[in-house]
Amino acid sequence: RRVREFQTFQHYFKRINLSMVVIRETEEGVKMRRFDLSDRGEVENVRSCGGSVQKISSLLKEVFLPQGYPYTVSEDYLEYQLWDTLQELCSSLNGTLASHATFKGMGVGDASATALGATYTWILKDGAGMLSNILFAWSRGTQLDIDAKRWRLFADVVNDLAMLIDLLSPLAPPHLFTGVMCLTTVLRSMVGVAGGCTRATIKQHQAIANNTADVSAKDGSQERLSSLVGLLLSMCLMGVVAESQTITWSTFLLLTFLHLLFNYKACSCLVMRSLNPARYKVLLDAWVSEGKVLSPAELNHREPFVLGRRLPIRLWVSLLSLPSSSLTPEHLSGAYLIAPTNTGVSVAYRDGVKDDVVLESYYHAYNTLHKRTRASADYGQFKRALEQQGWDTSFAPLGTSGVRYRVDD
Repeated sequence: RRVREFQTFQHYFKRINLSMVVIRETEEGVKMRRFDLSDRGEVENVRSCGGSVQKISSLLKEVFLPQGYPYTVSEDYLEYQLWDTLQELCSSLNGTLASHATFKGMGVGDASATALGATYTWILKDGAGMLSNILFAWSRGTQLDIDAKRWRLFADVVNDLAMLIDLLSPLAPPHLFTGVMCLTTVLRSMVGVAGGCTRATIKQHQAIANNTADVSAKDGSQERLSSLVGLLLSMCLMGVVAESQTITWSTFLLLTFLHLLFNYKACSCLVMRSLNPARYKVLLDAWVSEGKVLSPAELNHREPFVLGRRLPIRLWVSLLSLPSSSLTPEHLSGAYLIAPTNTGVSVAYRDGVKDDVVLESYYHAYNTLHKRTRASADYGQFKRALEQQGWDTSFAPLGTSGVRYRVDD
């Protein structure tokens, strides 16, 4: 690239008959140096740009932001990370309050409590957490990819619920305390699965230069910095709130409100380009009513990721669940089969279908549900409009699990 740029400079020199030009180099948006370049390629008078403030800023960028920022990440990266860092700070402070209450409930500072009893409590709650982790991942694994925003917010709501129970745990009778600890561990296991998996999906969205590992690593650095600041603030906070239940609960409720607000802001600013059921529904509604395809940024303001209503369209169903009148050789010869049912529309898929076919089938299922007859005529136009607006049609987070059929000759 530098060779091409230099050749361009040489051509420029020849045209305007100059023998020297000043070059300024920047790295990731920060001015680094300037020098003079002659038409013979000779570099002279190399000078550093910027003072100590710029150098510190450059170092912080290297430590906490992905290589090549902002050109290697999505446009919503900075806003999301700012909100995410603030919510992590609130969660860290609340976690200190919850831990203090948990230790108090386990008998720390109580002469009658035994180490063996605390050990049994710890073992039981860890076992409950491991089991719930497996079960939750099994039952909701696919949904975490489909509705990343919703499940990201779900994880933080459940995390706050677990900390609320922790604060109440010292009030539980001694014979119920172990059960309370198991309950909070189960909730935190759900948080770990939902939060970790949706975070991975968000990082894939942000990493536009195939740099998911770098984006994830720098996100971890930002999270550790936020937690470190939270620990330092917690040391000051506990000295004030530890002996006052009124201050403890007031602080907890305020931090919980801010935590949920910051999480909602973080999820709201994410401009996803893949088509899950909620976004696809908004797109199709706008296509039918307004005759246009919304851009990802336009749709983001309309996306109901918290309490959106799902269309009664079921994908990847068994042929046995479809009306027998639809099971004709002509219908079975295609890549998918759409059939109206008593509860909506169901779609069965042939073995080996690709994501673009799933997107097409959902479009036709939507039109079947609303009894539109132009479905087959305008899908090509609709798909071209999707691609022009920047939607990713190579990936369809509409669900990939279910039954596939194969027609044997």
